[in-house]
Amino acid sequence: MKILVIEDEEAVRLTLRDLLELNGHEVVEAAGGREGVLRAAEKPEFIFCDINMPDLDGFAVLEALQSEPSVRDVPFVFLTAKNDRADLRLGMTRGADDYLTKPFTEKEILDTIAARTRRQRPLRERIEELVAARAREARADWSHELLTPLNGILGGLQLIEQEAGTVDRDELKVMLQLIRAGAERQERLARKLIRFFELERSEERGRPAGTAAAESALRAGAVRAATEHGRLADLVLILAPAAVAAPETLLAGTVAELVENACRFSPAGTPVTVAGVAGAGTYRIEVADRGGGMTPEERAAVGPFTQFRRARREQQGLGLGLAIARLTAARLGGTFALEPAAGGPGLRAVLVLPRA
Repeated sequence: MKILVIEDEEAVRLTLRDLLELNGHEVVEAAGGREGVLRAAEKPEFIFCDINMPDLDGFAVLEALQSEPSVRDVPFVFLTAKNDRADLRLGMTRGADDYLTKPFTEKEILDTIAARTRRQRPLRERIEELVAARAREARADWSHELLTPLNGILGGLQLIEQEAGTVDRDELKVMLQLIRAGAERQERLARKLIRFFELERSEERGRPAGTAAAESALRAGAVRAATEHGRLADLVLILAPAAVAAPETLLAGTVAELVENACRFSPAGTPVTVAGVAGAGTYRIEVADRGGGMTPEERAAVGPFTQFRRARREQQGLGLGLAIARLTAARLGGTFALEPAAGGPGLRAVLVLPRA
């Protein structure tokens, strides 16, 4: 850790510096209160501060540092030569974390650091996790995912322009297929983004109104997604009829997202199962695959623009499919969960919605 030591007695300051450095810490020294306030700009992670100093006493240092956002939450421990309970009580009421009476032992110093940082660490870890999550989101491959389909379209058109006089019919057909594939992928990405942001905005407009015939809506969405991924032969449908309190297009689109996710992350030739079970007042939808599945940590961290294990497997898309399913459940008054597949490897997405 980087530790700021504010102490006007040189012998005490040097002793404390040597003790801390021998235990692996980096020490920033200040020979008085004013210098200590200035050196706090170096963002220490822990502060030891004497109380009785001639230029600026420890209480004034503490007050000054508490007005600085970058250090106000850093553990602050007073050093005092006199066992004056009134001074110590005053320091604690003003926001100090602890105090040590001089002379102190090495064990007292190290125990104080350990106790105070242990208390701070859970908050620090939560902040670091939030920062890491935002960094992942900021690094989401928007440019790659949005521009790759356009590269196929523009590349095909460029070839046609360059070879217009010599290209034969079969070559032209291949080029047009390349352009169509890029356009279709671009359309899917655009519709996915529109669906996600519409669901986010719908919180302000209230619950989406409508009633869907579950069997037909689920079949339509599942077949569409499986066909687009060349997995129609792997699709297994077990659908009970019921009326669900959801717009039909929203229900079909959400199931299509789940089936698409299952197709992308499971091997061809393995089943992708869509089951719909009518319960007492609810309709339970399960989409299961036999892919690699997800760890409990990954299932808990699912969100928009979040992808997992990208270094080990190629992933197209923006990571929106499961986020759309979760938002759909929230807007329709239902629930959404990710579970290990029953009886083997894989993932099971469970969407439970109210019946009409």
